[in-house]
Amino acid sequence: MGNLTISTSVLADGTTVVALRGEIDVSVCDALLSALVDEVTRRRPPRLVVDMLHVTFLDSTGLNTLLAAYRDARRLGISFVVRHPSEFVARQMRVAGTYDILTSD
Repeated sequence: MGNLTISTSVLADGTTVVALRGEIDVSVCDALLSALVDEVTRRRPPRLVVDMLHVTFLDSTGLNTLLAAYRDARRLGISFVVRHPSEFVARQMRVAGTYDILTSD
C-alpha cells in the first residue's frame, strides 16, 4: 500500500508547488487527485508544479491520476508540469508515453 506525503507551497509569482514524497498507487490516488484538483480550482494559480523527486514508486493508477489532474488544470488554462521525477518515476512515465506530456510546460 502506498504511503504518500503531500506538501504545498506558493511561490512569489503565484505558482503552486505540490511536493510529493513516498509511493503513489491505488490506495492514495483519490487523495492525490483531490489535492491537485483542489489547488487548481480553489487557488487558480497560473502554474502548478508537481515535484516528484522523492517519489519512490508510481503505478498505472498514479500515472492516470497525474494525467487527470493535468487535463483539469489545462481545461482551466493553468500550466501543469511534473518536475524532478525520480529515476523510477521517469522510467514509468517514458514507458507509458507520458513523460514529454507531463514534464513540458
